[in-house]
Amino acid sequence: MTMNVPFSAEGGGAIDQGHPHQGKVSPFEPGDPNVKLDNTAVETLQSGKPYQTQIQHGTSGRGLVVQDVHAPTDVVWERILDYDNYAKMVPNTVESKNYNVTKKDAKSG
Repeated sequence: MTMNVPFSAEGGGAIDQGHPHQGKVSPFEPGDPNVKLDNTAVETLQSGKPYQTQIQHGTSGRGLVVQDVHAPTDVVWERILDYDNYAKMVPNTVESKNYNVTKKDAKSG
């Protein structure tokens, strides 16, 4: 299974000034991530390492990490959805908290 985890970050500013955002990342939309991997990315993945890059969009940007994960799909999703514990699993993460959790059963989508 290949895991593609996008991260977003807005451009920083002075701590005493307002920001044009509310500190929230846009909700995840399931589906094809539409990410094209160049030869460098493919070689990195084939060597067993995660491929990491940053993508700038004006004053904001996002980080992209792609990694081949050799684990059952349900285990991978458990880790991805365990956002409150990312600081224990993702290097250089200081804190992560869900601001809203809506539980849905598989049948209702």
